Amino acid sequence: MVDTATRPDTEATPAAAPRSSRKWLSLAVRVVVIAAIVAGMAWSVVDQWPQVRSTWLGLAWPSVVLSVLAALLGMVANTMAWRAAVADLEHRVSIAAALRICLVGQLGKYIPGSVWAYVLQIELSKRVGLPRARAFLATLVTVGLSVTAALGLGLLSLPSLREAAAGADSNYAEPVRVALWIVAVLFPIALICAIPRVLTMLVQLALKLLRRPPLEHRLTWPGVLRVVGWSALGYTLFGVHLWLLANAQAAPGVGGLLRSIGSFAIAMTVGMFAFLSPSGLGVREAVLVAALAPFLLGSGGVGAAMGIALASRLIFTIADVLAAGIAALSGMRQLRGGPETVPIGAPTAAS
Repeated sequence: MVDTATRPDTEATPAAAPRSSRKWLSLAVRVVVIAAIVAGMAWSVVDQWPQVRSTWLGLAWPSVVLSVLAALLGMVANTMAWRAAVADLEHRVSIAAALRICLVGQLGKYIPGSVWAYVLQIELSKRVGLPRARAFLATLVTVGLSVTAALGLGLLSLPSLREAAAGADSNYAEPVRVALWIVAVLFPIALICAIPRVLTMLVQLALKLLRRPPLEHRLTWPGVLRVVGWSALGYTLFGVHLWLLANAQAAPGVGGLLRSIGSFAIAMTVGMFAFLSPSGLGVREAVLVAALAPFLLGSGGVGAAMGIALASRLIFTIADVLAAGIAALSGMRQLRGGPETVPIGAPTAAS
């Protein structure tokens, strides 16, 4: 009788063991990822601080505060671009959930290797009910269309970048030449791929390779334009962030504002190709210095431009932490309430 009573418990133990092991493995992976992100962010700040210190201390604090705000708003705009892509892929995600996915997920860019931010976003998407395949495609569509928007805005900074590329003695001439070649090659391809019919074909091909059901309808011009529009707004706000820092050192005016917007858009796009550099460190700064230097000749020239470019990256690090923290805290109540209370809409089509 005793043996019979205890048998169910002994049979349940082997089944419980794998679940417990998976739970601990999942926890270990999360700890490693968080540690890697923290280490990457700490290294980024410590590595830049000696060069940025004098520039940072010379900046007007109102300019710094407004610059942080512009960076935060730009990140929100990019989140809305991703959400618009998800909507055109037949799913709906609430703004709160989208902010958690994008703003927390983007911390993965501090791990060397450009893909980690996207991997983290996909995993966070799954936790709020969005299938991995759709999250992956939404990220691809957003990246592709944001590159189109960035390269279009980048035309505003071509004059100053061409001047910098022509300077044989410049330390940043070669990276700028590479950036210009990337723009020349990518822009026509990006424009073609942004056509909804072409983009739909690419998405259907990706779904076929992933062995997932195809889309029920084609991607639409309104959907594509929403993603491009939100992305363009995001890059514009990032350019305003840079211009505010430059304005604290000199008076670049409207021309400087346009070049700040264009150069930041190109710099962030080119930084995506620096796969082994955390968040495109080094490549982005070269493009920004080339755009800013002509406006800072009376305030330190290239040295001041480099200081502002590094101060920009430091401010982005601060903004990343603030944005991720606010997004995570805003979702704590929904997460504690269980999956049924997470503010995410149901799919509008089979996935």
